[in-house]
Amino acid sequence: MDGGGRLLKSLGERFAPRRVARAAAELTAREPIVPTLTVDLPMSQNTAPQGLRRWLSSLSSLPRWSGMAGAAALIAASITGGVIAGGQYQTFTLHYGGLSDVAARVAGFGISEISVSGNKELTPSEVIGATGITAANSLPFLDVASVQERLKAVPLIASVSVRKLFPNKLAVTISERQPFGLWQKDGNVHLVSADGTVIDEMRDNRFMRLPHVVGAGANKRVTEYAEILDSVPEMKERVRAGTLVSERRWTLKLKNGVDVKLPETQPAQALHALARLDQDFNVLGKDVLSIDLRVPGRVAFRLTEDAARARAEIMDKKTQRKGKA
Repeated sequence: MDGGGRLLKSLGERFAPRRVARAAAELTAREPIVPTLTVDLPMSQNTAPQGLRRWLSSLSSLPRWSGMAGAAALIAASITGGVIAGGQYQTFTLHYGGLSDVAARVAGFGISEISVSGNKELTPSEVIGATGITAANSLPFLDVASVQERLKAVPLIASVSVRKLFPNKLAVTISERQPFGLWQKDGNVHLVSADGTVIDEMRDNRFMRLPHVVGAGANKRVTEYAEILDSVPEMKERVRAGTLVSERRWTLKLKNGVDVKLPETQPAQALHALARLDQDFNVLGKDVLSIDLRVPGRVAFRLTEDAARARAEIMDKKTQRKGKA
């Protein structure tokens, strides 16, 4: 496969045995065969249906060559019946396709190239894999409607068009749903669109760059959350996720583990204030567990146990000095 998503090597070249072509040539060189009746051969002559016995007897009155043709037809029917009964035909079609597909590939109508366009998040290999097309398929007998249905079952694909380009090419054009954010609820993480519609479960890390929201109803407000972070670029890279509390306000979880409680109104303004405090006093580098910005004009810090103990000791010493003074 090249960078354009094309499957360069013929999918069917190794399934066109020379003996198939040679046998076909030999058959066309022979005399025409008179129409014959094809039936399943009985286990023995005694169990043959009466009509079949009469038909076999009538072969003696035909020219010698037609009798040979009829015998050949019966032998072919016997072989075909044995192959089907033995399950070998099903195995053959599973690996090489039906006889029509085999004949089409021998005639040069295999699928040697699949081009993919319109993809952004999905790779060409992922799209081609989702088509379900194998080396057993041929272009003339490929069911385009089934291929399109299989592709539409991929959550990231919104619409798809599949076109046959004879003799051996297939063009697949898709339109993807655009993942806007990640929504985590009950321990499960889903890809969501800008309006909060769930697209699919997150299956790999390629979408970790998207805004990550947590909690009931957070998916419907993922655009609002992204706008808050975009308004304070110096804080955006420090935020891991945002939890929607009671579907009213956001609490940010920073990458260093600190929780930042934003107010219900003007959350972006409060985040701006925190950015200025950190620039002036490095508050996010202190031993704090959480920062409460819910009250306008006031900041409350919750310290770690060690930091709280150290602060208490300092305050005690200050009190003792004041008492002595």
